[in-house]
Amino acid sequence: MMNYYLLDASALPDPKEAAESLTGIPNWRCDYILRYLRSCDRKLSLGAWRLMESSLKRNGFSAENVVIGKNGKMECEGIYFNISHSADMVLCAVSDTPVGCDIEKVTNAPMEVAERYFSEKERRYIAGAKNSADANRRFFRLWTMKESYMKMTGEGMSLSPDRLETDPDSLGILRDGILQSCVLQNSVIDDYEISICTRILHKPIFLR
Repeated sequence: MMNYYLLDASALPDPKEAAESLTGIPNWRCDYILRYLRSCDRKLSLGAWRLMESSLKRNGFSAENVVIGKNGKMECEGIYFNISHSADMVLCAVSDTPVGCDIEKVTNAPMEVAERYFSEKERRYIAGAKNSADANRRFFRLWTMKESYMKMTGEGMSLSPDRLETDPDSLGILRDGILQSCVLQNSVIDDYEISICTRILHKPIFLR
């Protein structure tokens, strides 16, 4: 089982101005949300919790059981989930096996990152783009695939992205040259690239 859900956080109230928007959220998470200085960041943090809350509920679990685990990562016994956000959008993936997800809005890609952290094959994939917009999208496709794997393993950025090589055609991923026994899924929604990495694959469900 694997489902993922999306939420546009831009329509949410600013929790600093609308205290009622925090109703039912644990104090520790409220403090986390309100620590942000910018309204857009507070909305994203609020949206991440609300989307996680509704995603768990749709799969028979409750956010009341969410705790902070190793490395400060939120966990819920009996199910795996992961959250990512970019610009106004929040993504939550839930699965019965370890899962990682990443969403990135396609903008002007930092190609110097590709020079540092992408393999020669990955850089050739970007170089084969038909125009600069396509090159930007290809960069973020590769980056979200790497990031989703790093989050699925729980290592995050402690695992250097240059140790990974992704293949957007086969949706495979090599770690130190060894093919990994995970499944990658990539989607394009509006101006966003989305990648999810888990041990299984199932038709996604979207929540707008």
